Amino acid sequence: MLPPPHGGRLVDRELSPNEIERLDADRSSMPVLRPDLDQLHDAVQLATGAYSPLDGFMDRAFVESVLATSRLPTSLPWPIPIVLTPAGRPNEATIATLRPGDEVALVDPSDRFIARLTVRELFPFDRTAVARDTFGTTDPAHPNVAQLARAGPVAIAGRVDLLRPPAVPFPELELTPIRARELFRRRGWTTVAGFQTRNLPHAGHEQLHRLTLERGDVDGLFLHPIVGPRQAGDYRPDTVVAGYQELTRRYYPPSRFALATLTVGMRYAGPRAALFFAIMRKNFGCTHYIVGRDQAGVGGFYDPYACHRIFDEFPIDIVALRYQELFYCTACRAMASDRTCAHPAHQRTPVSQTRIRKALADGEPVPPEIIRPEILAIARRAFGRAAPSVDPPPAPTPPTDPAPATVRGSAWALRGGSGLGPG
Repeated sequence: MLPPPHGGRLVDRELSPNEIERLDADRSSMPVLRPDLDQLHDAVQLATGAYSPLDGFMDRAFVESVLATSRLPTSLPWPIPIVLTPAGRPNEATIATLRPGDEVALVDPSDRFIARLTVRELFPFDRTAVARDTFGTTDPAHPNVAQLARAGPVAIAGRVDLLRPPAVPFPELELTPIRARELFRRRGWTTVAGFQTRNLPHAGHEQLHRLTLERGDVDGLFLHPIVGPRQAGDYRPDTVVAGYQELTRRYYPPSRFALATLTVGMRYAGPRAALFFAIMRKNFGCTHYIVGRDQAGVGGFYDPYACHRIFDEFPIDIVALRYQELFYCTACRAMASDRTCAHPAHQRTPVSQTRIRKALADGEPVPPEIIRPEILAIARRAFGRAAPSVDPPPAPTPPTDPAPATVRGSAWALRGGSGLGPG
């Protein structure tokens, strides 16, 4: 049996066609707010149950509780505040007229009526406190801290009702928690492992997938890349999805995986984000959740293994599958970790998304043991380059050979690189 949603109740506030028709007709009499896309996507997740038990944007008491304790006022673990803070003079003029009980139309940049907000409370938004207590820093070099600086000065709490989602990159792949759970039940899955990512799949990701699918307590793998608004340096959503479609089409048994997209803003909050993304996947029906090294980290702001330990501090009734940093060992001729490989650093090629992106941007070769040729071709096209043949595989290195490896992969090993994180 699939797990109950977080808090025991799956929120469903998608309006019926009749209700949508009525609200569309009444829109001219409603005040209008134009939040940024990240907050509109949050409205969708609130209304469709991905953020269960929340049914709307948080009020002051909820925000203060989350910032201070990583829990809701009910004591249920919840690490990230979900707030509505529209910025800009037109929004601020509308906000100045609002009172509790008012109904507000939330619209997208194309003026499409996305959701109705029933106002519960308005309160000053403390950007500094949210940055410090959520992301652990007020450094504007952190992408979410920079984003907070552009937020409006007032937060609006209230219940959300969804008329229609904003445009998403892959509507045919976007699932609500209700639809995901229906899919899992149709396939006879009672245990599902969720995989969070925002990147192209490389050999390290594939190793995590395979290790997870080998487990006797996992029926299926839910590949669920985030394809919401990008930060600087992120892959385009079409590149990420093309990579996963190619990987799964060629190499994974169709009965063991499901691929869907999640259109939501990325939170780079290290351990808090790992817990948040696990809660979301629990709401989608996952019983297990894959956690690699430095999940949802950015720029060295977080202890790489804090994302593992947080699941001990905040149990959420999901099995956290905690994996160590992976690398390619030229002696083992396989992906490995410190737990499975005894060879020295010069025989280890780090699996680093940052290194891959830099090599692609600079037109440098990428070791073939790090990323499959088909995925590398997709990546090179994304960087505006023709897809050349991949680099030749490294020569075998006997396990007892003490000399430094001379294959191209060894240059990556000697230069170092960040470890694997599925986020």
